[in-house]
Amino acid sequence: NIDKEQYLSLLLRHKEKFEIILLAYCIMDNHAHLLIYTDKIDEMSKYMRVVNSMFAKEYNRAFNRVGYVFRDRFNSQYINNKEYLLKCLRYIHMNPVKANMVVRPEEYKYSTYNDFLKNKGIVDDKVINKIFDDKNNYLEKFTNISNEEIEVMDVDREQKNFMVAVGKYIADNKTDIQNIKNDKKKFKDFCNCLIIEKQYKHTQVAELLECDIEKV
Repeated sequence: NIDKEQYLSLLLRHKEKFEIILLAYCIMDNHAHLLIYTDKIDEMSKYMRVVNSMFAKEYNRAFNRVGYVFRDRFNSQYINNKEYLLKCLRYIHMNPVKANMVVRPEEYKYSTYNDFLKNKGIVDDKVINKIFDDKNNYLEKFTNISNEEIEVMDVDREQKNFMVAVGKYIADNKTDIQNIKNDKKKFKDFCNCLIIEKQYKHTQVAELLECDIEKV
């Protein structure tokens, strides 16, 4: 919990410097979901780089360790309509429920769920009015998105994260999927990296490499 508070402190401390409006967040045990509004996309990347690197230094110092703290580099997704925005808000705040950490999202301390419902804290009238024009019905929509839609978003997010990790491996090792498939050493190294180190599913890797799951 101290780690979550430190991460949140860094998010809040640096957002003005990079002209970031932090609309919503949910800080979990091993990852965080953020909803960010900005007119300067490059500043968002700088913001996340500063926050994550500073947190990693503090975390490593506290636990006398070295190396990466986060499994993957952060990845972002552009939100271009109000309905998808509402789904993202609910998805973010339902994370602790889906992880069986709480029964109801309002029970979780490290998210903006309660602030959002009460329209206070990080979320303010100016932001809501700018996005939705009229805030009278957005809360009802926000609380009535189906669990099925959340499940679809969960699968979609996991697949996007997987492909980001694949892209990073390919770039770092100056190779491609066909080369990995044809080289036994590279094949094994790729599988170890994605499955053992990154903890992605055997089925994801097997499907990507077009092979039986027993081989990965």
